[in-house]
Amino acid sequence: MIWSRVWAAFVALALAGALPAWADYADASETRSLREKPEKSERLADKYRPGTKLRDCEGCPEMVVVPAGSFMMGSPESEERRNEDEGPVHRVTIAQPFAVGVKEVTRGEYGRFIEATGHSTGDSCWTYEGEQWEDRSGRDWRGPGFRQTDEHPVVCVSWGDAQAYVKWLSEKTGKGYRLLSESEWEYVARAGSRTAHHWGDDIGRNRANCYGCGSRWDDKSTAPVGSFGSNGFGLYDVHGNVWEWVEDCWDGSYAGAPADGSAWERGDCSDRVLRGGSLFNEPWSLRSAFRYWDFVGNRNNLVGFRVARTLTP
Repeated sequence: MIWSRVWAAFVALALAGALPAWADYADASETRSLREKPEKSERLADKYRPGTKLRDCEGCPEMVVVPAGSFMMGSPESEERRNEDEGPVHRVTIAQPFAVGVKEVTRGEYGRFIEATGHSTGDSCWTYEGEQWEDRSGRDWRGPGFRQTDEHPVVCVSWGDAQAYVKWLSEKTGKGYRLLSESEWEYVARAGSRTAHHWGDDIGRNRANCYGCGSRWDDKSTAPVGSFGSNGFGLYDVHGNVWEWVEDCWDGSYAGAPADGSAWERGDCSDRVLRGGSLFNEPWSLRSAFRYWDFVGNRNNLVGFRVARTLTP
C-alpha cells in the first residue's frame, strides 16, 4: 500500500433480403434493443430528475440522482503529478441516470447495519501510530485510532465489509444498492470538470482534509462528512478525508477498459480500486484521476466507502 509520505509504495452492411431468416431476427432484436435503451433512459430521466434527493429508509444514506452523460476518463499528460496508470484517456458514456451517496457512509449508518446483522468486522485494523504502519489488534471501525462521532465517515472496513453493507441495504429497501464502478466514481467526482479537482487545479486552502490541505483535521483525524463544499452534482468529500472502495479489480492501465460505465472485472481481483485520497495523503493524490488499490480483506483507518443505487422506471 501507498499512504503518502508514510508508505513506500484501463458494421457490417447487408442488402435487403440477402440475410437468412435467423439474421433478420437478430437484426430486429438489436434494433429493438437500441430503441428500448433511450426509451428507458427517458422514463428514468422523467421520474428521477438530476439533483433529486432520495432516502429509502430511516438511517439509510442520503442519495442524489446524477444524470446520464459522457466524459473523458483519466488524466492528460500535462497534468501535474500524473501517473501512467491514469491513462490512456478514454471516453466513457453513462447511459442511464443513477443515484449516489451525497456523503461517504458514516459510522452511524454503518453501526445500524452491524446492529441489525451482527456482521463480523474483525479485531484489527491498519493504523499509523508511533511513526509506523501496523495491523493493530483492538483497532476497528468503532475505535480507529482517532476520535470520531457518528457523523464521521466509517473507516476500518474492508471491501468485503462494504459489499456486505450494500447487500443489506438492498435487502432492507428492495432497491439496487451497490458500490460505484471506478468510471462512475470519476464521473461523479468530476461533475463536469476537467481540472485536477472539481474546483480547479490547485488544492487551495480548507477545501478538503489531507496532508497540506489547510484544514483543522489535516493529518490528524477524519472530518465530519460534509464539512467542505459540495461539487456540481451535490456530492461532498470526493477529494480527501478517506479513500473510497469501488467495485473494480485493479488494472495498471485503462487499455481495453469498459466504455459504458460498468465495473472492470479484469485484472487482479484480489486487489480492488480505491479513489479520492485521505487525510494523510498529499494534495496530488486527491486529484480526480488518481487511482490506487488495496487487498480486498484489508481494513485501514484511511479507507471507507460511498454507495450507489441503480434506478428503475
